[in-house]
Amino acid sequence: MTVKRRRFGTTPHEISEIGFGCGGYWGYSFFSEAAAERLVLTAIDEGVNYFDTGPNYSGGNAEVRLGRILKGRMDGVFLATKVGSKLSDRGKLVRDFSPAAMRSSLEESLRRLGTDHIHLVQLHSPPVEVVESEEVAAALRSLKEDGLVSYVGLSGSGAKAEAAIRTGTFDSLMTTYNIFRHGASAPIMRDAAAAGMAVMAMSPLAHALYSPSLYRIRSMSQIWYLLRAFRNSPKGLMRARRYRFLNEVEGWTATAIALKFVLENEHVNVAIIGTTKLDHLKANLAVSGGPALPEDVARRLRGE
Repeated sequence: MTVKRRRFGTTPHEISEIGFGCGGYWGYSFFSEAAAERLVLTAIDEGVNYFDTGPNYSGGNAEVRLGRILKGRMDGVFLATKVGSKLSDRGKLVRDFSPAAMRSSLEESLRRLGTDHIHLVQLHSPPVEVVESEEVAAALRSLKEDGLVSYVGLSGSGAKAEAAIRTGTFDSLMTTYNIFRHGASAPIMRDAAAAGMAVMAMSPLAHALYSPSLYRIRSMSQIWYLLRAFRNSPKGLMRARRYRFLNEVEGWTATAIALKFVLENEHVNVAIIGTTKLDHLKANLAVSGGPALPEDVARRLRGE
């Protein structure tokens, strides 16, 4: 099985239509690095070449871990990280989108990742005024001109994403798109694609809030993900009740339906998943190139 490839916007690069998000529980030191490595290497073996991380992910350990795992294996890997948010020495999240801070953050990320260049750096959910700033645009251009990155993008939704499309500064947009949140995101993604930007879908599985297995606790990681869902998506947990029918579609799992829904949007270049379970990873990757969603399910998800 090989994950299908899609063009990264209008660039010559082709990326796997399913990418692997290296953060969250995956990157924490209390999750076995051997298990984390198995996930990354299995993803690569199955055709995944897009890996996304960030300097503040997993308590600051995600980039370090990914760099160790990819040492000597960078060929063919499309690597993305972020600037504008990092952890202080005391472990607090600090946001700084000044040109000096962004360059310093990227240089530190490159050291942690063990490379002198990555394909993509993204502003990590900045305010609209930062997205529209010519000073910021010039700073991002300088990172490209100095050979530190090939492309610059924005990670954000709503007004931030709309502003990024207007500026013409950004090569890509990473935004939330899933079965819960698609009505407002779909036209933004369409406009980004029309502007020649690559489009990455965040949270394509909607944290599996619709799945009863979310509440069947068998490991520490499941406790961590459930607590995160309660903290970050209390409204999503309520909304998820309307999507329990996904667990009753013959021949499909609920997560496969959720992921296929995202991949069937023609404007999505890559859907970024994250997991600590090898069987979950393999099941998700198997969605690539698989059959189309049943039309009645697709219409119901689109609200038609």
